[in-house]
Amino acid sequence: MSPDAVAWARGERSLSEATLARLPVGSGTVFFPDVGQKRSGVFFQYREGWKARAYPEKAFVAGGGFKLCFWNLDAVLQGDMARVFIVEGELDACALVEAGVPPQYVLSVPNGAKERPADDPKEQRGYDYVQDALRAGLSRAKKFIWCGDADSPGHALRADMVRLLGAARFHFVDWPDGIKDANDMLRKDGAQDLLDLITNGAQPWPIEGLYRLSELPDPPQLVLWNPGFAEWESKVRLAPRTLSVVTGHPGHGKTAMWAQIWFQVVKQYSVPACIASFETRPKPHYRRILRTLLTGKLEKDMEFGEHKKADQWIDDRYLFVVHPEQNPSLEWFLDKAEVAVVRHGARIVQADPWNRMEASRARDETETEYIGRCLRNLHAFAHDMNVHVQILAHPAKMGGDRKNHPPLLEDISGSKNWDNMVDQGFVVHRPKMFDETGRKTEADFYHRKARFDELGYPCLLKMNYKLSEGRYVSSDYSDY
Repeated sequence: MSPDAVAWARGERSLSEATLARLPVGSGTVFFPDVGQKRSGVFFQYREGWKARAYPEKAFVAGGGFKLCFWNLDAVLQGDMARVFIVEGELDACALVEAGVPPQYVLSVPNGAKERPADDPKEQRGYDYVQDALRAGLSRAKKFIWCGDADSPGHALRADMVRLLGAARFHFVDWPDGIKDANDMLRKDGAQDLLDLITNGAQPWPIEGLYRLSELPDPPQLVLWNPGFAEWESKVRLAPRTLSVVTGHPGHGKTAMWAQIWFQVVKQYSVPACIASFETRPKPHYRRILRTLLTGKLEKDMEFGEHKKADQWIDDRYLFVVHPEQNPSLEWFLDKAEVAVVRHGARIVQADPWNRMEASRARDETETEYIGRCLRNLHAFAHDMNVHVQILAHPAKMGGDRKNHPPLLEDISGSKNWDNMVDQGFVVHRPKMFDETGRKTEADFYHRKARFDELGYPCLLKMNYKLSEGRYVSSDYSDY
């Protein structure tokens, strides 16, 4: 280093001659195209070639067969690589050594970050030198500490380095307000403050999806709804932000049972419901169920005024999803359900039955993959919109003696995901439809699955349908 170069480094960059002597730095004179003439400069030696920085005015030039490479890489590869500090310029690397970091722990990228278009592909940004260094032994580093520039291009370069070096070992420094880089902090705040920040203030790169317990926010507490049968006690509870499925053989009363349960929730908790009843038409069938439940009378026994009053009550609390061509897709259904939730405050969303949804399965997607994707979307909708989503789904055809037995959730047509991926699962089954005395009204209500303790636990609840009142009553229950 010439006396002029040493004086400039000390006066303008707060770098001592002793620090420069520990690094591959020299001085000389070379032609700088940026200023169109020869100038004195500080030279930084690379594995292949060199780079020079003019002084006192700022200009750069490279020569001697210069090839992109981390500056000071050989010294780092010869060390233990317990930690590796990476900066955006050779003078910033010198600043870290000036502050007390041993040279074998300091690297500089060969070319600082530049503004670039957002769609500039990463693979075209000239990062081969990073891969070369990793193959040469840099991959053995235990920790990378990024000390790049505090500007938009510097942050973009930092994001690329996370991808290239791996987030698990990546740490970074946030400079104080008004500080741009390591050399800037050395000049303004001194060597000790710089050393304290980079050694004690480096933060691990946040890893999405991995947290300590203290970092996790408390989830919202489940708001529990009693389904309206006091005899059930805590065996069955319902809640928003959950997904349930109901199955049972055709004609066994799934729709009527759950129309009553949701009616009781709607009435007790004043929560509107959005019902997609693709097989039980809203008028007259679903209306008849709700009129009877509200008035306690069969529809034929109601007076005109009671019809009108009941219909107004239903209008205030229920929305019905009806596809104009009777072939709804899941996407179409969720779009209408979102409107019901956002505009009208619906907290219950039910689709009955699943097989009436028009399949939108991709050509290379198996049925199991398709059902899994749909259930993930439904669960996300329930959680994001703070509603209970329920799907009524028919079981696959059960031959032989099995058709007389209650199905399992895994018997639902299409996929075992109906059992695996829902929060709650229910089965409605009538042991006998008729006997020698006539129509049988007993029904078994199975709570097959409850993901959370608050929602109850698996049990069998005995029900009876009172024909004279048009409603189910609880007759007994037993655990199973």
